[in-house]
Amino acid sequence: MAQHPDDEITFRREQGDLEALFRAHHAEIIRFLTARLGSRDDAADLAGEVFVDAVRGVPRLRWRGRPVLAWLYRVAANKAADHVKRAARETPVADPPAEPAGGNDTLGDRDALARAMRTLPPDQALAVHLRLVEDRSFVEVGTLMGRSPAACQMLVLRAGRHLQEALRREGVRA
Repeated sequence: MAQHPDDEITFRREQGDLEALFRAHHAEIIRFLTARLGSRDDAADLAGEVFVDAVRGVPRLRWRGRPVLAWLYRVAANKAADHVKRAARETPVADPPAEPAGGNDTLGDRDALARAMRTLPPDQALAVHLRLVEDRSFVEVGTLMGRSPAACQMLVLRAGRHLQEALRREGVRA
């Protein structure tokens, strides 16, 4: 993908104006973290940490042909993965609720999907979020993730297979 000469200038400007960066991208990071964690409160707490890490990491950040948002998503994905691992160690896993008679429990299915989404590897979760929640094209997803559009399509496909298997294990017909 060809880089525009002003891309690095934009990158440096965003990097230097963290207040503007926060205003511009906080909502996107919150949406991603909420989808990943299943809790808006946890997402808000973690988003604060993402931007604190951004402030601390600015001196080490180098231009690699991607927007600053790509780096923020990577920091958020790593923070979310750490949070999910930590929560799994701290909280005993309960059995999923039994499906009520009638077999059509959309709320239970939604909960099962949310649990399954939290088991996705960080790169798959980010690709799914960017493509399906943020409604970005695979070209945009690739730019933000530093991968080719085809690689991002493969991540989404693998995530779909992972989710289908996780739902099947919970008795949800995917």
